[in-house]
Amino acid sequence: MKAILGLVKPWRLLVFLWALILFPLTASAEKTNWVDESYDFSKVQKALVYDITLTDKAEMDNDLLEQVVAEDYLKNAARPGYRLIRPDKAAILSPGDPKGAADIYIMAELLKWHDDSYVKSPYTSWETRTSTRKVKRKDGTWYEETYHTSVPVYHPAEVIYTSTVRVRFEVFDAKTGKRVMARDELRERDNSRHGQQGIFGRISKSFFDDLGKKIKSKGRDE
Repeated sequence: MKAILGLVKPWRLLVFLWALILFPLTASAEKTNWVDESYDFSKVQKALVYDITLTDKAEMDNDLLEQVVAEDYLKNAARPGYRLIRPDKAAILSPGDPKGAADIYIMAELLKWHDDSYVKSPYTSWETRTSTRKVKRKDGTWYEETYHTSVPVYHPAEVIYTSTVRVRFEVFDAKTGKRVMARDELRERDNSRHGQQGIFGRISKSFFDDLGKKIKSKGRDE
């Protein structure tokens, strides 16, 4: 037991903290970005946003969830930096060529909406315990001393449920039809079951926030 217990060295605590930062246990993400750096985003004032295409919806419980996802997407699309135009409005503003009613048009596709699980193998970790003990001074008085010990903790195997969402966004110049920006993002969250709606909202918000910031920052640079 004496071999196990002992004062925790500062470097050991530092290594533990770095491990938490570098190796998160609950979420992961894969993101591919592309931007045409020669494109003048400062001219963008109006964006035509089409409904998101729900390619992978086999695991959506019902059509109500599909509607909620579609509405969440449009809410996140209404970001500062440009005026959002819907297809029905664009058809009125520019009959025969709805895309002519905007400077850019945006299309998105839901590529993955999935629940899964895996078995996390058993493992042992070292955890810090804090204790106090009374120590007698040379003058006969007593004081409490705090000390830390490192102890092994066994974690049995467990089933981890995961939620996964993947979305692809594309931005096109309305006059030329040339793609000027795109993103393909996949996010997976552990310890989550049917948590795709929240993940989808964060993915959408992140993309449209970045698009809005790019338009505004380009405008300030001119």
